[in-house]
Amino acid sequence: MTTRRTFLGTAATAIGTMPFAGAALAQTSASTEEIAAPVPDAAAPVTSSYGASTANTELNVISLPALKEPFKEAVPEAGYVFVTGAKGDEWTLRENRRAMEDFRIVTHRLTGVSADQLDLSVEILGQRMPFPFFVAPMGAHQMTHEEGEVATARGAGMAGALYCSSGASNRTLEEIAQATTGPKWFQLYFNQDEAVTKSLLRRAKDAGYSAIVLTADALGPGTPDRFRAMGMPFRSDMSFGNHDPAKGGSGDFFAQKVDLTPDDIRMIKDETGLPVIVKGILRAEDVDPIISGGADAIQVSNHGGRQIDGVPGAISVLPLVVRAVDGRVPVIMDSGIRRGIDVIRALAMGADCVAVGRPVMYGLGVGGAPGVKSVLEALAAELRSDMLLTGARSVAELDPSYISVTGPSAEMQEG
Repeated sequence: MTTRRTFLGTAATAIGTMPFAGAALAQTSASTEEIAAPVPDAAAPVTSSYGASTANTELNVISLPALKEPFKEAVPEAGYVFVTGAKGDEWTLRENRRAMEDFRIVTHRLTGVSADQLDLSVEILGQRMPFPFFVAPMGAHQMTHEEGEVATARGAGMAGALYCSSGASNRTLEEIAQATTGPKWFQLYFNQDEAVTKSLLRRAKDAGYSAIVLTADALGPGTPDRFRAMGMPFRSDMSFGNHDPAKGGSGDFFAQKVDLTPDDIRMIKDETGLPVIVKGILRAEDVDPIISGGADAIQVSNHGGRQIDGVPGAISVLPLVVRAVDGRVPVIMDSGIRRGIDVIRALAMGADCVAVGRPVMYGLGVGGAPGVKSVLEALAAELRSDMLLTGARSVAELDPSYISVTGPSAEMQEG
């Protein structure tokens, strides 16, 4: 009988220590039990009339994009549309992926690199991570899985990955913090009521979050046109957990402060003493005032195309922002990361690490916490294989010499 362990053994040995990417739910004759081993310590989530996933199995992952179809089968239509959709005509959603093609990898050869020498680890804001990517902040996980963010955070911890908890989570930041054994950051949606914002910040620090991510590119949960056409079918039994008075929260999540300035960075630092990452930067001119305002890191992001359509792919503007930062603070990138080679592209152009969004949600819907672990391990395995073929010994060695720019992105850099 072919089990997941025996099926993957040879491939894993060939490319390093991480489990190899198998099937996106493997298309073999093996049973689900044979290819997806349940995690015995995880309690079965309670089902609901909404019908979110209650899956709790490891997955064989051929590729992150290939999980999209199994995800569609695993979750209610409302959850699928909410997670996979984006703003407007979804041009930016598509551009995040298309723009990756403008950046070609220029490989090195005869560099003497072997699989056992590869180093994928990075350090950012004092946090050492085993690989240069983490779970991006995403809200409303109970649209996908009954356990919500608790399962996602647990899966990230199982993989050793950093988890960034969204201010739009269904579960409370404390529940999420307790669920992961890995490092964690808290993404803040600044509230119009400063007392509510300060309460969230104090709670995050007390719960052990080591950095605050100030989101500058969103006014609330992204609502795709298709989701609005369905009547905005958020779960009636679901709340924004951090603001739910029944769970110790306060304030209205939707009462967000939109007139943010660099002074708001200083308030966060004064309140918590924690480093602040400003997320949502696409323009080089915005960098200086943000760093002068106290930002400890810059995150290049278009929110996965969920907030405004028609802006460039994040990878296209990354080199311009990196040039403006000029090494003063770390640079993070998200929006469109789907492959190990995408991670290499971003790091070679100056990002210190990247964040991964929708594919993590695919893993959550199809496999729960162990599904999230499987997605992150599959991406690490693909990155390891791609690094070996690129010729770099470590992510620290990646630089612009590994990149050739063509197409619209090249014109943007020249302009």
